[in-house]
Amino acid sequence: MKSVNIQDIAREAGVGKATVSRVINGKGYVSRETTAKVKAVMERHHYQPSALARSLSRRESDAIGLIIPEANNPFFSGLLTGVSQVLDKCGYTLIIRTSGNDKQRDYRALEAMRYQRVRGIIYVPACNYEADEDFAEMSSRLVDLGGPCVILDRPINKLDCDCVLSDNFSGAYAATEAMIQAGHRAIGAIAGNIQLMIGRERLEGYRKAILQNRLTLHKEYQLTGTFGQKEAYAKVMELLQKPDRPTAFFIGNNQSEIGFLNAVRDLKLKIPADVAFVGFDELPGQMVFELPYSCLDRDVVMLGEKAAQLLIRRFEEPNRPAERLVVVPRLCLRGSEKCLSRPK
Repeated sequence: MKSVNIQDIAREAGVGKATVSRVINGKGYVSRETTAKVKAVMERHHYQPSALARSLSRRESDAIGLIIPEANNPFFSGLLTGVSQVLDKCGYTLIIRTSGNDKQRDYRALEAMRYQRVRGIIYVPACNYEADEDFAEMSSRLVDLGGPCVILDRPINKLDCDCVLSDNFSGAYAATEAMIQAGHRAIGAIAGNIQLMIGRERLEGYRKAILQNRLTLHKEYQLTGTFGQKEAYAKVMELLQKPDRPTAFFIGNNQSEIGFLNAVRDLKLKIPADVAFVGFDELPGQMVFELPYSCLDRDVVMLGEKAAQLLIRRFEEPNRPAERLVVVPRLCLRGSEKCLSRPK
C-alpha cells in the first residue's frame, strides 16, 4: 500500500496543508467539523505522523501580514485590535506595515511581506488601483506572496478575493437624513478624499439624501480633499465664517471630525446650538469636547475580527468562492444632530 503524507491528507480532505498540520499538532484554531474531516481521512489511511513530519510541519510560517495606511489613526488601530484578538487566540504572529496612503509605499509593504514569508495578509489598500497599470503592479506583488489575501475597508473592484467592507453610501444617507428630520435645511459635507471609492460613496449618500428631500445641493458646502486634521480645520474655518454657512455637517472620516471640532472650538461656536453634525465612526476621547456626539458606528474592532476569521477560513478551505462581507453602520443619535434654532 502506498504511504501517504500530509499533502495527500490535505488534498483528500479538501483543506490546506497548514490545516492538517494544526490538527496533528493541536496548535491553532481549526473548526470541529474540519478537524473531524481531517482525522477521518487520517484514520482511513492509518496515517501516523512521524516525529520528523511533526518537526517539519512546525517550521511552516505562522506569520500573518497586516498592511494599513496609518498606525496612529484611531480607526486603523481599532482594526488592528480586532485582527490581533483573533490571531492571538489561533497562535499566529502578526507582522504590520504602513503605507501612508501612498501606493509606492504600498508596493514596498507588499514586498516586505513576501520577504517575511507570511502565510497570508489582511490588506487595507492605499488607493483603489483603478488604473490598469497600477492594478497590474499591485496584483503581481499579491501573487508573489503565494498566500491568500483579505481586503479590509477599501475595496479593489478588479480583485477577486475575500473582503470585509462597510456600506458607506447607506451610512452617509442615514446620517444626512437624520439631520434633515431634525429640521436642518442647509447641510454641508466634509467628504474627505474622494479619490478613494469610500470617499465617493459617502459623498453620494449625502447628495442623495439632500436631493430626495428636495433641498438645495450647494456646491460650496461640499468640502473635499485629502483630509488630515489641518486641511479639514482650514476649510471648515473658512466656511463657518460666511454669513450663509450651513447649520449642520455630515463628516465623512474621523480625522476631518477632529479638524471640524477644533474649528468650532476656536470660533467659539456651540454644538448643536450654532452648528450640528453627525460623524462617520466613533471618535475616541469624545468626552474631552464635552458634547453629545452623534455618529455612525461600524464596530471597528469587529471589522478586524471578521477579516482575520475570513483569512483563517481561507487557510482551511482554499478552494471556496470569494466571500464579500458588507457591514451596515449603525446610526447613533446622541444630540449633536439637533436643530435648536429655526432654519431660515
